[in-house]
Amino acid sequence: MPEKPKQDQPIPDQLIQIANEQEGGAERVISQIEVVQSSFEEIQNLARECNELLAHLLPPSEERDNLITKIEEINLHADNGMYNVSGVFDLFQYQDIVRQKLEKVGHRLIDVSEYIQANLVPKDEATKHAPSGRDILEREGQSPDLAKDDADSVIAEFFAKIRAQKLAK
Repeated sequence: MPEKPKQDQPIPDQLIQIANEQEGGAERVISQIEVVQSSFEEIQNLARECNELLAHLLPPSEERDNLITKIEEINLHADNGMYNVSGVFDLFQYQDIVRQKLEKVGHRLIDVSEYIQANLVPKDEATKHAPSGRDILEREGQSPDLAKDDADSVIAEFFAKIRAQKLAK
């Protein structure tokens, strides 16, 4: 059973953990689907062999023809099963793409967070504890707006650098 993400764990780490768990679950399901696919292939081979034996060993009769028809129906169901297995593989390929996107978002969120921490929070204040009540009461009313402008400019700068890196590639 997959591990439940911890509530105190940062959201990017939760996304990456979920993506990793999805990958493990998908691998187990795919291995089981491969066993099913192998069984369908074996049914197809056996049905083909039985039809060849019946056609060559028994003299033509209505019973032989009915038996050959039934074996052909078995083979048809095996073909349908193989078609559905192929569809399952397509769905898992799509699921893997979604998992990769989750990982990418998680890693990008971590990059943004680290960039903001490094460029928005002054180095000497980064290690300070939360302000006391007195500090809050003495703070100017405009300070939050200035901090928001700073945050917006740092985020804009981060995304400008990311775009420049993509264009350079």
